[in-house]
Amino acid sequence: MINLYLKNFNFNISNSIGILLSSDNECSHFIKKIEDLNVKCKFFTFEDLKKNFNIDGAIESPLSFPFKNIKNVLSAQAVFLSAITLNSLSDAVLLNAVCDFALNNDIILGITTETTFNGANDLTSLYDNMLIEKNYYENLIIDIYKSRLKMLLKTRILASSKHGGYTESIDLFINKMKTIRFNPKINNTNLFFLNSEKFAVSINITPPHKNIQATGQAAESISQNEINLNTNLLDMHFYQKELFDKIKIFLNTAKNFKEKTVLKRIGGATEKRTQNLELSKIQKISIKETNTALLIIAGAGAGKTKVIVDKFLYLLNFFSADSILVLTFTNNAVTEIKNRIAKKLNINEYGAFINNRILNISTYHSFFYSIIKEFYSELGYQSAPSVSDGKIGESSSNNKCTNELSITYDEIILNIVKLFQNDSIVSEISSRFKYILVDEYQDLDFLSDYLIKKIDACKGKVMYAGDDDQSIYGFNGGDLFNILSFDLFFPSGKVFVFQNNYRSNRTIVEFCNSILNNIKFRYPKKIIATKNMIYDGAVDIIDFKNKSEEEKFIEKKAANYFKSGKKTAVLVRTKKEKSKFLAIPNLTDFCSVSTIHAGKGLEYDVVFISILKKAYLKKDNRPSDFKIHPFLNFFKTAHTFKLTDIFIDDEVRLFYVAASRAKEKLYITYSGEISDFLKR
Repeated sequence: MINLYLKNFNFNISNSIGILLSSDNECSHFIKKIEDLNVKCKFFTFEDLKKNFNIDGAIESPLSFPFKNIKNVLSAQAVFLSAITLNSLSDAVLLNAVCDFALNNDIILGITTETTFNGANDLTSLYDNMLIEKNYYENLIIDIYKSRLKMLLKTRILASSKHGGYTESIDLFINKMKTIRFNPKINNTNLFFLNSEKFAVSINITPPHKNIQATGQAAESISQNEINLNTNLLDMHFYQKELFDKIKIFLNTAKNFKEKTVLKRIGGATEKRTQNLELSKIQKISIKETNTALLIIAGAGAGKTKVIVDKFLYLLNFFSADSILVLTFTNNAVTEIKNRIAKKLNINEYGAFINNRILNISTYHSFFYSIIKEFYSELGYQSAPSVSDGKIGESSSNNKCTNELSITYDEIILNIVKLFQNDSIVSEISSRFKYILVDEYQDLDFLSDYLIKKIDACKGKVMYAGDDDQSIYGFNGGDLFNILSFDLFFPSGKVFVFQNNYRSNRTIVEFCNSILNNIKFRYPKKIIATKNMIYDGAVDIIDFKNKSEEEKFIEKKAANYFKSGKKTAVLVRTKKEKSKFLAIPNLTDFCSVSTIHAGKGLEYDVVFISILKKAYLKKDNRPSDFKIHPFLNFFKTAHTFKLTDIFIDDEVRLFYVAASRAKEKLYITYSGEISDFLKR
């Protein structure tokens, strides 16, 4: 292995490619060899490395970044890691952080084992001991970590002698080039191929953590006797067929060139698609960041949808529209995003645009169901089942009227988790998408988040957008810890916190901040009002003798606001309370009546939060099969973090979501004992 590595030394060093070694003696021999060639090295046992990163109970907040010091610890051109044993989830988290760091930085990673492994697939068996008698969620986390290690071994580490001194993915590409009679020239810093007619194909490999198209320096050229192309190691792995097809097209083009004819193509963003004077500085930076996974924490009224739309438009500079996947929860949100894209592109109606170009903008339900419809036979179905409401097991039977098999949404997700045990299917779906935009991340369930991570395939070409303070669907499976533990999956990822509120006046914003101060564990942020005027009486808390007086007050006030042209809403906690207001004659003629959950994402000039009584604070709406997230023990507050705290914080967040719908005026009404919300 050492001789094979040194045979292509210039290429391997230039492209930060590491090596898999079978013993400490072999590792010492290799380190001496490359140090003689002026490569700075560091050596760690896994136990030594663990002493620098004790994460159990150490995470004080979601922005404390337990691996923020990893760059200093691994500060060398080449790092060698030996005696890796994984005995706990924290061990797995640490190894994942090392793999993630190697994939996102110019570092040569060497791994030494006491066992002879036969390439990437065998080495991932390091994780297998952890899968015995562990909980289901933890096993899925381990599966994501295994995928990252496997990708690292295939793209950045010389893991087997059978690949002739190259990584597995590069070797596969070399073999493709041989089918069109191009052979590699050894020991160049880039991939250089030559055929018998002396025609050259030169492929410039950019750093693995950088998207060459996003650098603005991607120059590609065709001449009578040479082709120059650009790629990076991850793209060569995931989109190898696309690169190979491009080469064949360029070869055909070059045949028609006359002497000295040169055709150049320069990459980079088109400013016409990226300029938006309405965006803040931090929003603009987040839109143009494409080199690593992103998390956008956007408070209420902070312009989250605007950033998703502008990110999509920016990505069109580099990727085709159908290779960008956008996922959100509701059909209304899908329509809103499509309409905004069409407006930005000066298209009168998005329908024509959609018909001519495929847009993969979808609800989570629709997207996952489309996978079932495509791969139903692999799941044992004779035809694609239809979708029905209900819990698992309630509808997985033949409909007596239509003789049609139907499944619930939960069963769709479980079926895809099963389907994704097949790596070839995951690879096929993953290769279709070059970037994923995830909306309302705080309300996504654990399994759906797992599936999205599998589709991203650890490329880190994903932007999650959400707000932990607006996580209100825990009762429906939404898992807040997905967003709180972002950096445990993506240690090299970047978090952008949008604190500006473009919706509400300063009085309402400050009231919302006072609500959020009661949540124990959250992303640290303070909402900042861009509408800086302070309005006396913008927030009114009113106690009534009974519900009848409360309802009459709301009815009268809402009617007056309607006459003055104000958009008004009554937000209540339950569907039962909503039905009572809907029964008030003519109320819906001038006022929207909604549950708080249904009103999320909307805004009104005037909002009434009605019947805010004490009982709600103690109510536990979590599903009976609710489980604590495996990452919880890493948080410093875990020893005092009781289930009741989780339930109470859910209700605080629900109150915040309701209050933050108001732009100008907020009424909070109740009858009976005052809610604990208002005592704090």
